[in-house]
Amino acid sequence: MSRKPKLTKEQKRRGWLKFMLFMAGLSILLFCLGFIVFAHRVETLSPPSALEKADGIVVWTGRGGGRLTTGGQLLTDNKGERLLISGVNEQNSLEDITQLTGLSQSHAQCCLDLDYLAKDTIGNARETASWAQALSYEHIILVTSAFHMPRAQLEISAVAGRMRITPYPVTNPGQARWYKNAARFKRLGQEYVKLLLAYLRDPASREDQGAPLLPPLPAEAQK
Repeated sequence: MSRKPKLTKEQKRRGWLKFMLFMAGLSILLFCLGFIVFAHRVETLSPPSALEKADGIVVWTGRGGGRLTTGGQLLTDNKGERLLISGVNEQNSLEDITQLTGLSQSHAQCCLDLDYLAKDTIGNARETASWAQALSYEHIILVTSAFHMPRAQLEISAVAGRMRITPYPVTNPGQARWYKNAARFKRLGQEYVKLLLAYLRDPASREDQGAPLLPPLPAEAQK
């Protein structure tokens, strides 16, 4: 029975190099395939055709138009008891947000809550969970851009416990496909990387660390 010849150090080095190049190529391939699946998914997302009424409605601000008006319309249509706008810029007043949502003054004063604390998606999730818990809400409608919805659902599910989340992605039908628009391709690429990092992050780091943000409710709302 013949023995296999021993590999030299140079042969071993070349073998490891080939293996590492293969793994690197495989990783790049999987990354690219994952991005294509992600991009196709977010471009085919659409709001639910039959929307069940929830306890509350939440809009996460950020890049991508139509979120505020969508949230305002859902509240006007009585799809939720109250509306939370999470991640509001400190320079925007209640009057500014009321105008952007298209709500009437009376509707805004009774049923609109603003969150100025959240600075990112993790903060949006934390403050949304606090708001819902303070109101004992068990079901909310989550409004954000379609490309942001996968990461939004991941973050909110990590801190919301057993609360039911109905996603309401905001889309722009007239927008060019991601592979035909450099700016959209870049935006989706950045969001895809953030989503992967969110999957890798320790879920414990998403746990709520703050107090409920809900301001004192009007007297009529407490009855």
